[in-house]
Amino acid sequence: MPDISLPSQTHVPGTGSKPDQVPLDHAKELAPAVTGAYDWQDNVPYLYGHDLMRAGYYWEAHEVWEAVWLATPSNSPERLLLQALIQTANAQLKTGMQRDNAAARLQGQVEELRLELIARLGGRIETYMGVDIGNSNMHYIA
Repeated sequence: MPDISLPSQTHVPGTGSKPDQVPLDHAKELAPAVTGAYDWQDNVPYLYGHDLMRAGYYWEAHEVWEAVWLATPSNSPERLLLQALIQTANAQLKTGMQRDNAAARLQGQVEELRLELIARLGGRIETYMGVDIGNSNMHYIA
């Protein structure tokens, strides 16, 4: 797992909280020039995003994963996965903000991305870049 500390607090937009940018900026600086499925275990910001999600830092996970997403090849499976992870973080954030309609809309987008990813990968894959994509509750398992 990455050796980057978790932020000092979670940020929830509209609540007056301020994001702890120091660990996020550090993680984003470590984003590789190209995000590929072949070396995801060494992609520090990608793994840090999973740590953030598990710890309930949804806004922060989105911020870090966006830097990873920007380094994915266009129209690649990696890009689809990162889009789904980013939208999952957004959905969790909206749920915590009690914006259930927005959360449901985002979860629908995640499901569409997940199914597109599975189809792009040939339809028989359960895990991709350490994420269980075999069911609608995508989560990091590696």
